[in-house]
Amino acid sequence: MRIALLMTVFLLLQGCRRDTPPPQASQTAIRTAVIPIESFLQAAHDGSTETVSSGLESGIDCNATNIEGRSALMLAAFNGHTAIVERLLKAGAKVNTTDMLGRTALMYAATGTSADTVRLLLKSGAAVNTIDSQEHWTALMFAAAEGQTEIVRLLLSNGADRTLKDVDGDTAEKFAIQRNQKAVMELLQAPIKP
Repeated sequence: MRIALLMTVFLLLQGCRRDTPPPQASQTAIRTAVIPIESFLQAAHDGSTETVSSGLESGIDCNATNIEGRSALMLAAFNGHTAIVERLLKAGAKVNTTDMLGRTALMYAATGTSADTVRLLLKSGAAVNTIDSQEHWTALMFAAAEGQTEIVRLLLSNGADRTLKDVDGDTAEKFAIQRNQKAVMELLQAPIKP
């Protein structure tokens, strides 16, 4: 009995030796190591498709947010990282989620220069007339203020309401006028097509 016990201990210790190579881990398990939420969000902001994909493959919550309530989708949309936006949407990112200011991914995308990102968000069901909770701005107001002519055109063709007003009673057209965005002013002053 004592010999059997000693043999068992010996065999167990053999498996614990430092010079014994570990069992073969699959490449998938190594590749999908969990990354911190902050790194995942930063990767979406920076356009690191590989890191975002690794995070999603490891099971990270694609709707996780930073302390301001901004999701990876919002951060990627703001910077025009269309491929990441598409990957996040396929993973189940909620297109109409709002941050602490009541802003959506579409609002963030509208301030940028990527009409492709805006187009993808609209195609994915982004609500075009959502009003933020702080200034009561819409995606159209953000795009008009930034002089994003193509994005203004896209938003209008997808039902953006040019008559909505912010907390000060200003419309998207007024933002374009104040900032001397002539091409945007022309779009917003054109007759509404039925």
